[in-house]
Amino acid sequence: MALLILNRLHCNETTDGPGADDIYIKVGNERVWGEQEFGDEQERNIGVSRLFGSKVRVAVWEGDDAPSLDDRIGAFWVHSSQVGDGEQAEALTGDGSHYDLYYTVVAE
Repeated sequence: MALLILNRLHCNETTDGPGADDIYIKVGNERVWGEQEFGDEQERNIGVSRLFGSKVRVAVWEGDDAPSLDDRIGAFWVHSSQVGDGEQAEALTGDGSHYDLYYTVVAE
């Protein structure tokens, strides 16, 4: 087992729609953080940890009011082989946006 630590999320540019983005994060199928409102150049600490086996999928979403569907900003796989690599960043650029998610993987 490994421990995924979601450190912080930085918004370089919001999605194409009007107004701020309402962002949430899923690890596997579990919503672990948010919704939090983001504007351009905003950053928020996350401070969420989750245990996982060999790999787990992390996805960042922008919530929309019904009847619109939520927009996936991006998703990526985190692997237990990343233990000890220090803080890492993943660039997520869906729906005209640009977010950087910073995370660390440590031994459990």
